[in-house]
Amino acid sequence: MADLNDVRALRALDTGHMLRLVGELPAQLRAGWRNASTVDLPADYRQAQRVLILGMGGSAIGGDLLRGLVADRCSLPVVVQRDYSLPAWAADPATKTLVIASSHSGNTEETLTAFAAARAAGARLIALTTGGELAARARAWGIPLLLYQCA
Repeated sequence: MADLNDVRALRALDTGHMLRLVGELPAQLRAGWRNASTVDLPADYRQAQRVLILGMGGSAIGGDLLRGLVADRCSLPVVVQRDYSLPAWAADPATKTLVIASSHSGNTEETLTAFAAARAAGARLIALTTGGELAARARAWGIPLLLYQCA
């Protein structure tokens, strides 16, 4: 069993450098906040009544973290959807749903399919990705796009 107080031994076992990355988390969060603040959102996005985050795997985890972070302070429901389809309430334009599509690669099939359905339903959309088809669609559709890079 590893001695959790032996940092040198932990680093030797940590071939993915997760210990370093966890230590860098505060700086990563500050950089992400600065990057996100550069995105210009239409004024009517503030009228959203619900937030739906589309994503799979690690791309959905940010939505889970957001939901947990704001649950006791945000009057809007925040829902994470890991599927090809939208919840029925999100497909109704009257709900004024803000849909955030999150895909690291930008090519996640489930996210792209649900993103297209959200657009067809008239939802307010934001794309969050490193590139791929999601970025291409956001640009083509004139949708706010937050591009990020991994260090």
